[in-house]
Amino acid sequence: MDHPSQNPRPIRTLRQHFWEGIKNAQRRRPLSFYLLLSIPVVLLLAVHLFRAREDPHQLALGLSILFIYLGVVLIGALLDMLSIIRTSLSAARRSYKETLGDDEFLAELRANRSTSED
Repeated sequence: MDHPSQNPRPIRTLRQHFWEGIKNAQRRRPLSFYLLLSIPVVLLLAVHLFRAREDPHQLALGLSILFIYLGVVLIGALLDMLSIIRTSLSAARRSYKETLGDDEFLAELRANRSTSED
């Protein structure tokens, strides 16, 4: 039989703890987080579009790419918002079913209320 003291866990460095924490944080972040971080970068890269007014085709192409990117950001934000609302509603429904929707809980609540009124 293996005893924990006979098989100690391997020693991990601070770097390994740090990278594991970053990986865990990355898993929890939605796509919209990265899209929001990239907005300033895209806008800085798009500054040259407004300076290059000589070629209208280049301006139209750059603006169309910029609008497509912003559309993707908007759609991602809307999908995240719907996901948050869906999660919130399911959590509220689950908590209702666990408390007031449960017949045993209501019976116990009524019994406690009737004994406290006497």
